[in-house]
Amino acid sequence: MGHRSTPFLSLSIAALAALAPQASQADVVYTSLATALTTTPNPGGGNSDGTGVWFNPLTGYAESRGYFFPGTLFADGQFFLLTDTSSGSAEAEVYTQGFFSRGNGVIYASASNLNPAFFAAGTSIGVGTGYQSPGAGYTDLGPTFGNWAVGRGFLGLTLRNPAGASASDVFYGFADITVNDDYTITLNAFAFENIAGKSITTTLTSPVPEPASYLLLAAGLAGVAMRTRRRSS
Repeated sequence: MGHRSTPFLSLSIAALAALAPQASQADVVYTSLATALTTTPNPGGGNSDGTGVWFNPLTGYAESRGYFFPGTLFADGQFFLLTDTSSGSAEAEVYTQGFFSRGNGVIYASASNLNPAFFAAGTSIGVGTGYQSPGAGYTDLGPTFGNWAVGRGFLGLTLRNPAGASASDVFYGFADITVNDDYTITLNAFAFENIAGKSITTTLTSPVPEPASYLLLAAGLAGVAMRTRRRSS
């Protein structure tokens, strides 16, 4: 008896074909830290002291540093978290170390509230979110100034698209951070959407299935297709 194709077999093959390009690319580039990084007090306020946590979503770089600044101080997509104790009390702050003129910045709450906005999990960050004018605002998260209370949340980031032609051609990203009771800052993870101008949704875990998950699903579909084909023989 000849082999007959079935609707389910055709559907399985179509599903396998659809999986192939998805497994080879991901729009959201998510960096989860094996060990979260926490700032230590910076008595120089960041002006003469590089003590704090440095990270760059574009490259996946993250480290906790002492007094000295990184060798590359200004780089597209680079940020600096610190606990400023220069005035005696602790203030949680974030500095943009990428060039403002290239669109690198932190998203502020509004045009009249120029400290970094607080975003909860499940929030879409993109065009029209908050106030986006790199270098126009301030650095404070809290407690004296800023919009952050103690606890975990997300910073909204704009990151220069290295292939872009203008300062408005940016990627959207976020930093998953915790502001602690002593106003040190813990960096848990960070991510960016690698399609310029496309929104990104804040999440506590990687939003993109790992390639291994796609392979397992593909293998399962292939097995179902084989069984279906034998039954139709």
